[in-house]
Amino acid sequence: MRRIRFAGAGLTDFSSSGDPDERVLVEFDGHRRSYTVRRWDETAGTLDIDFAVHAGGAAADWARAATVGSRVRLSRAKGWYHPPADAQWHLLLADLTGLPAAGRIIENLPAGTAAHLVAEVPDARDEQRWSTAADLTVTWLHGTGNGHGPSVLPHHLATLALPPGPGYVWSAGETGASRAIRSHLRRGLGWGADRFDVMGYWQADKERWLARYREVETRIEELTARELSSGKSLDEVRDAVDAALDEAGL
Repeated sequence: MRRIRFAGAGLTDFSSSGDPDERVLVEFDGHRRSYTVRRWDETAGTLDIDFAVHAGGAAADWARAATVGSRVRLSRAKGWYHPPADAQWHLLLADLTGLPAAGRIIENLPAGTAAHLVAEVPDARDEQRWSTAADLTVTWLHGTGNGHGPSVLPHHLATLALPPGPGYVWSAGETGASRAIRSHLRRGLGWGADRFDVMGYWQADKERWLARYREVETRIEELTARELSSGKSLDEVRDAVDAALDEAGL
């Protein structure tokens, strides 16, 4: 992981969303990628982004080569971390790409908040430590997911004994794993969508996935339109689309 600090007159008009997992589109050398704002210092006018410098990839190559004076364009910030007011505990699930957002969430948790992070990283060298007022426990999972193999985050969630009382789950990682996590929360546990926020940050084997999706794209679009016209909620529509994607092997 390499942290890069951005500064300059171009950040004068930057406005934080206030969400600890806020992300911006970063445009560099003709490429655009979405990244977490790891830290925004309004007084100093600096913005930090952590780049996972894995082998290959335009963003990783750019981050490794970046020096003072390297320039990017940034979009407006948007976040998804919105726990319900009655949440008595927080469960965070993240692979390496979700770790910057998880770290910022942890650092901003109120004192005494019961929180458990399950983080899937390549190896122990990727583990991090944070300063937090929360009552935090961390489980590190090594050697799975992150492009090295299937993520075990969905299975780990399914085997966890969740605390009593109303809670909240935030998750960020590979899209297929994220869909499995969302399915477990919605169908397995019967949770309402207000009790979790699950994001897919990247797609494993993207070219194969896109090729397969093109084969079923019309069917998925027709299903989406049919579900929307039937008066179902957006969450119910998403459930139906997720099930169709699973059936198609996506």
